[in-house]
Amino acid sequence: MDSFDKKILRVIQTSADLSNTAIGEAIGLSASQVSRRRRQLEDSGVIVGYRAVLSSAALGLTLDALIRIKLAKHSEKSVRQFRSFVQGLDEIRLACAITGSADYLLHARVVDLTSLSTLINKRLLSNELVSEVRSEVVLDLIKDNAELAIY
Repeated sequence: MDSFDKKILRVIQTSADLSNTAIGEAIGLSASQVSRRRRQLEDSGVIVGYRAVLSSAALGLTLDALIRIKLAKHSEKSVRQFRSFVQGLDEIRLACAITGSADYLLHARVVDLTSLSTLINKRLLSNELVSEVRSEVVLDLIKDNAELAIY
């Protein structure tokens, strides 16, 4: 990957809907060169897809929460089942296996406290795999960036 590939990646991370011509003008390449390089980046797996960035506020999703989960059992089967369960929770934006006093850290984005309560009490705590749930409501989201640093 050379400097032009990196420039393409930086541009499409912020504006994936730009044409190859517009990208080329921004970075000093022809549209055909940009097209060829994008295709190579896609074929090699560096670019795995494109998506629209939606406004959480416009969709009424105004409450963020960080949720720590402890599992009741730590068998390979229970871990696999929990991970599959979390994949089905649309409110969860990010799920990480972590070290420390909890097993998982989840980032949820929901409509309001009632929605958060439903998620925690009716979905997470009712799951037999979960032994403990601790949550914190986010007061101010300082940075919410899906873009990767490109070196």
